[in-house]
Amino acid sequence: MRQFRNLGAAVTVATLFAVGCAAGEENATGEAIVVFGPYRDAEADRLVESFEEYAENAGVVIRYTGSNDFVTDLHRRIGSADAPDIALIPQPGLVAQLVDDGSIFQLDEATARQLVENYEPDVLAVAEFDGVDYAVPFRRTMKSVVWFRRDVFETEGWVLPTSLDELEALSATIATSERGIAPWCFAMSAGDATGWAATDWVEDLVVRRQGPEFYDAWTAGTVEFADPAIEEAFVEFRDLVLQPGRVAGGIVDVVSTRVERAWEPLLKSDPGCAMYRQADFAIGWMPNGTDAGPEESLDWFVLPGVAGDAPPLVIGGDEIVQFDNRPEVNGLMAFLASSRAGTPWARSGGFLSAKSSISEDEYPDVEKGFITALATSPVQVFDASDQMRPDIGSGLLWTEITKWVGGSISYGRFAETIDAAQRQEALT
Repeated sequence: MRQFRNLGAAVTVATLFAVGCAAGEENATGEAIVVFGPYRDAEADRLVESFEEYAENAGVVIRYTGSNDFVTDLHRRIGSADAPDIALIPQPGLVAQLVDDGSIFQLDEATARQLVENYEPDVLAVAEFDGVDYAVPFRRTMKSVVWFRRDVFETEGWVLPTSLDELEALSATIATSERGIAPWCFAMSAGDATGWAATDWVEDLVVRRQGPEFYDAWTAGTVEFADPAIEEAFVEFRDLVLQPGRVAGGIVDVVSTRVERAWEPLLKSDPGCAMYRQADFAIGWMPNGTDAGPEESLDWFVLPGVAGDAPPLVIGGDEIVQFDNRPEVNGLMAFLASSRAGTPWARSGGFLSAKSSISEDEYPDVEKGFITALATSPVQVFDASDQMRPDIGSGLLWTEITKWVGGSISYGRFAETIDAAQRQEALT
């Protein structure tokens, strides 16, 4: 899940992005198409570029508003005069809720045809509900990524780990080395979404230690957080990353530093950490021109598995849904499902399209590596918290894991709170 700390309300007119007709021009209905999503700053710029071709050809105005407290603000806007026409949603659980509530429209035939032409069936499964298409998958994310300073590793003679046990041994070596840097960079402040970076870490450990079937049962609520195997994953995360000496800045910085700035100690000339586990899109948070690869000081590897085998990948993604079915809104949805939408962002980097129809040649080299990893991974699971009911997975879970990371509650108290809420949810 990717969301950042809100600086107030959702973005207002002063920072709205508009593409299409000149100011004052209107489309056939006299209304601009209003798009709402979690993207801000450079990511918002890239998203808006994805709209430009349709806006120019159709003669419409498209206004995008980005919010750092996306889930909260979306719920506030639905059914109000401020409701968007289209929204980009990172959580399938939230999309499912919107379908159940009757808040969104099913896709029209033209958009459904584009889905068949441009996506693999397994990608479309997350956007289909009871055989009906309600969403356009737009962005795919590979979460099981560890960024590292290759130049520091080579200088110190550190070897990339091939298993989780080797990763723990490497972290212990770095923490006690004369280099004087922490093994890990990690931060989790993200406004109402504070906590998602921690759940991502735990999800990676659960699927590696317990396998995809157990992971899916946990996602569905069949396996509770009180299960010893889930507690073991939390303890492993704590021991690997959160204990004293393991994370740059210590726990105080972990909780207070904005998640999109967690990489900063890694890229300093005198690094404050050696490794940083964050999804492929993290390179989009780094300074323009940042490159990664075997010939660069910055590189990446897949978080290893248990026994050196090809590790499973935790993935995520954003889906586009519509709250209005005016012809121009339907037209934009069909365009966003086509291969033309997203290609400019793919070329800019920091983005993986969910579409199989966008050629690998359109991407920079670092993204090509992610595409290869996704194509060859034997096991992929979708972000667990993003699949849960949003009041749990995008709400209570984030709040309570933040308390646990900060040390204000025990794991037992944490698990009891989440499990009780899930049991109550199952009764409604």
